[in-house]
Formats: sequence, structure tokens, C-alpha cells
Amino acid sequence: MYKSHTPKDFKKYFGLPEDYKIDGVLSYGTWRKNEHKELLKEILIESGLRVEYEHLGESFLRDVLVFKIKGKRFWFEVGYGGAYISEIFHFGCMLGSRKNIMLGTCGGLLETGKTGDIILPTYSHGNESTTRMYKPNSKNNKHFSDRKLNKSLKRRLNNNLIVHEGPVITCQAMLSESWEDVLEWSREGYLGVEMETSTVFAVSKHFNVPASGVLVVADNLIKKETTLHGNYEKAKEARNKIRDLIYKIALEELLED
Repeated sequence: MYKSHTPKDFKKYFGLPEDYKIDGVLSYGTWRKNEHKELLKEILIESGLRVEYEHLGESFLRDVLVFKIKGKRFWFEVGYGGAYISEIFHFGCMLGSRKNIMLGTCGGLLETGKTGDIILPTYSHGNESTTRMYKPNSKNNKHFSDRKLNKSLKRRLNNNLIVHEGPVITCQAMLSESWEDVLEWSREGYLGVEMETSTVFAVSKHFNVPASGVLVVADNLIKKETTLHGNYEKAKEARNKIRDLIYKIALEELLED
């Protein structure tokens, strides 16, 4: 039903000009929506770039942070899980996005990994309806990121950061994750578990838009360190510094032609 709607249909519905287009979509996986939007604005101020903001009215898209730099228009939205964020990236792709980047944290599954490490997902294994709908009749649930975009993002990271490249798994039922799940995922070679990347990669691939993700290991599950563990809170300041860094490199990437 909704799949048959065209960009023209949505532009009319959202009250957008016929020539409206965007150049990229950036998202962060968390429930702290307002906090991260203010954070992004602070980072943009620190960058010294001239930024213009737009508002998308009182439609479904009213919460999207729209910013323009050097004549390019970008969307930023915070997502916690796949349903809402799949629609944001769907609309973004239909409106011309040329790069999609998903930032966030993940639960660590790599035995040699530690809190604060960076993971660049080569693909994300998803088992959600968002991925199945965008990749029907698939023999597997592997949703790949864009190699060229991954390479460019990796180049922008500080050399003193530990960066792992490999598969992650998307699970949107965090409270149902068991120790047995963690062990199995780790044995299968997944580096981390999170909630959004497979959805973003699946939607982006459907529209042939390059997509990538940059994840910070937060709760190191393979070492039995959840968000309730003391080490999680102790590492907060260091984790926030890395969070700010991945925002900056994502912005650099979006602005590069």
C-alpha cells in the first residue's frame, strides 16, 4: 500500500517544495533524543561552520533536525530500535540522500575487545520485520554496509583508537538477551549487538544509497559488564569523548563530495 507512494506524493503530504532534496541522513541509536540533538548543535558550533536550520512543520517529520551547510541539506534523527528509524531513512532515501550514517553504541561480543573500542560493521545480521520487508525471500539476514564509506570513515578516526571491522547482530529485545545468547553470538563471530544497523543497511540498500555505521563498545557483554555494572559508569567520560569524535567524523564525511 504505502510502498506505491512516490516522492511527489510524500512531498505533497509533508508540505515540501517539489524541488526539495537532502544530501544525507545521520542518526544516533539511543533513547536520549533531545540530549543528542543539542549535542549535535554544540558540535556544529565548535566546528566553526556556518549552519542554517529548517523546520519540517507539524507533520510526522516534525522532530527531524534539518541543517544546511555549504548549500547541502542533511537530516539528523535519533532512533531507538528499527520501526521509526526505518521510516526516516526511507523518506530520506526517497528525497535524494547520497550517504546514510548510523552512529551509536553496542554491547561488546569480542573476547579481545574492551569498552571504548570502535566497531565498523561490515554487515549486520537482522531478524526484524524492517529487514525482512526490505529484503524479501532472502536466504540470510545479512545486511551489508558500503565498503568505500567504511574505508573513508576509518581513515578519519584517530590512530590511538582501537578499531575492529566485522559483522554485528541487531537485536531489538535487549531485556530478553541471555548469557547463552551472548556466548552464541560471540562464537558465531559477531563483534557486537545493537538495535538499528541492520534496519539502516537494509533500507539504504533497497534504494542503492551507501550506508555505514560507527559503533562504540559500551556494555561489554562478553565480559559480563552490562549497563548496571560499575565499569560502565566509570567509563562514561571516556565514552562521551569518543561519542563526540564519531559525530565529528560523520559530519566530515557527509560534507565531502
